[in-house]
Amino acid sequence: MDAELTCVPARDEQIDEFLELLRLDAENYLIPTMEVMGWSWAEFAQRVRGVGRVFCVYQGEHKVGCYWIEERERTLHLHGIVVARAFQGRGIGSRIIRRLAEEYRGHMDAIELGVHQSNQRAKALYERLGFVTVRYLPEVGFYIMQLPIQEENEAGRLSVAA
Repeated sequence: MDAELTCVPARDEQIDEFLELLRLDAENYLIPTMEVMGWSWAEFAQRVRGVGRVFCVYQGEHKVGCYWIEERERTLHLHGIVVARAFQGRGIGSRIIRRLAEEYRGHMDAIELGVHQSNQRAKALYERLGFVTVRYLPEVGFYIMQLPIQEENEAGRLSVAA
């Protein structure tokens, strides 16, 4: 069985590492999206540091990824989630999302995230976890997806309100 995941608030230098991982993981759409929004890399980095919180995820002693969240009224917005390449394909991203759903159940109504149209693998993962597309932003090519936070069903999937 896989070791338990531990999530801890990121230190300043770990936020720099998260930004670099994010840049590498999403380079084909992150910079063009920032250009459409009128942000420089420095402005984006300032937003990451000033809006919400960044967490590092460990499996045992190995740092396996990071995520950036923001509480927006009764919605938890997942700005970014990055799993280190060496640990991808092991269900870590799914486990992080399930953990967030469990932690915020009763405090938030939904988890929301944006996924770029070019990242169909991630979109399919989110759909398997129960996320539904609530709108599409053509100017930046992002699907906005939400997962209502409710009790898990017998299949272990997070339930989605009809």
